[in-house]
Parts: sequence; structure tokens; C-alpha cells
Amino acid sequence: MNDRERLLEQSWITNAEAWTQSVRENRIESRKIATDQAILDEITRFQPRKVLDVGCGEGWLARAVSEQGIDVVGMDGSLELIQIAHSAGGAHFIHLNYSDLTKDPSRLGSDYDVIVCNFSLLSEDIRTILQSLASLLSANGVILIQTLHPFSAAQHDRYEDGWREESFNGMGEGYKSSMPWYYRTMGSWLNEVQADGHLKLLHCQEPINPTTGKPISLLITATKNTN
Repeated sequence: MNDRERLLEQSWITNAEAWTQSVRENRIESRKIATDQAILDEITRFQPRKVLDVGCGEGWLARAVSEQGIDVVGMDGSLELIQIAHSAGGAHFIHLNYSDLTKDPSRLGSDYDVIVCNFSLLSEDIRTILQSLASLLSANGVILIQTLHPFSAAQHDRYEDGWREESFNGMGEGYKSSMPWYYRTMGSWLNEVQADGHLKLLHCQEPINPTTGKPISLLITATKNTN
């Protein structure tokens, strides 16, 4: 793990309380107008029996899915966030970081109909993570990835893969540190998902800001490649 990866992991420990407040007080505009509903709609359209929420944070998505009578497991590398999620209930929550996930994916169970990574694939190396998650899918299971749309994040920087920094400006108060995260172009995202042949792209969506008409997020749906 390089220095940026360590800072990324640490940021979710340091900012756990501030992030929880931002989520629970609806401080993040993009979530309110498009992205929360987009991921919920994509999960439920597959009518899953069992869902894994990877990088679940304080657990809002796991709780929302569980309320529909679906068996949900939430996983996060921040013990602080997992403790907050556990205290709210509504699903089964597991403290596990990505490194330990790739070493032994079976710690999360198996046969998931939907595995969702909702704004939670923020590091440079995601191939090993996706490979590990693919091994946990049921026969017809899918992996859903929602991330910041490459168009939205490219307006003031070069359109190329690389590390960026999130300062959490406009998301609420109490953040104690910024967060490094790895930016990918559209082509890079699609290539990473299908790299090594473990997953096959089904489709992608681009939820739109109804006011500006511009894309807010990229929502990728992939399934296990059985060829």
C-alpha cells in the first residue's frame, strides 16, 4: 500500500462522524437529486435475495435495501463507520478493509445476487478487488459500480487517469482532513471492469443533473464472465 492509499484509508476513520452527519442530514446535493435513487433503482430491478454493500460507510444504502425485505451485508474498512452503521441496525455489518478482502473474499460469504460499490472504489488498484468480488456472485449475479462521472471531474484538470484530492467543501462541517482518490476516464473505467476477463459489461448509465442537464455519475452494471 502506497502513501496515498494509506491516507485514503485513514480519511474514512478521521472523517467518520462528519461523513455520517453529511449523509444523514442530506448535505450532499448530487445524492439528493440523482445518485441515491439511481443506485436503489438499479439494485431493486434485479429483484435480489442477497446483496453485498462494499464500502457501505454509515450504512444508509444497506438499510434502504434491507427495508425492502432483502438480506443485506455491509462491509467497510473504517471501524468507526462500521460501528456507526451497526448502532443504526437494519443489516449485518462487517469490518473488513480491501486488502483483507482480496486475501480471503470468503469472509464475506458467497452467492450474492447483487454486489454494489457505491462511490467506494477510490483507489488506484481496483482489478484485484473486482476479481475478488466476482468470486462471490451467484450464478446470475451482478456487480454495480457508481462513481463520479469522468466528465464532472475533468472540467478543471487534464482528462487522464491520476490521483486527485477531495476537500469535502460544501458537504457539511467537521471534516478533519482531505481525501486522496484516483480519477479514471470513461475508457479507463470500462476497461478496468472487464480486465482479466472476470466480469462482462452489461450496460452503463449516466444519471443527469435535472437543472444543468449534465451527467452527475457513471453507473456501471457487470456480470460474471462465464465464457
